[in-house]
Amino acid sequence: MAIDVLNDRSFNGMKESVATANKVATNTTSAPVAQAKQSVSEMSARSADAVMLTDGAKTLAKATQKARDASGIDEAKVERLKNSIKDGTYKINYESVANKLIDAEDELGTIFG
Repeated sequence: MAIDVLNDRSFNGMKESVATANKVATNTTSAPVAQAKQSVSEMSARSADAVMLTDGAKTLAKATQKARDASGIDEAKVERLKNSIKDGTYKINYESVANKLIDAEDELGTIFG
């Protein structure tokens, strides 16, 4: 994950800094090196962080995946319509179709008007 990569990079950079500091500090004092090594040790302990998702986040993730997997088509309704068209029992409600066209035109008028 991206977070782990960032932690690893900073950790690796710290190791190099400690190694360089160790060479320089051997001629002076070892206290800064000990502190740097302790910092590296603390960073190592912090790199074991974990992410916990809430129940709401888990539910949202499942719903999102279910929506992605769904075709968005009511297969049962499509079958009923196909069958009623085949056997000649499908009736068109012309008034309903006209009203929906007018409603759609009105809605487009408010958007682009």
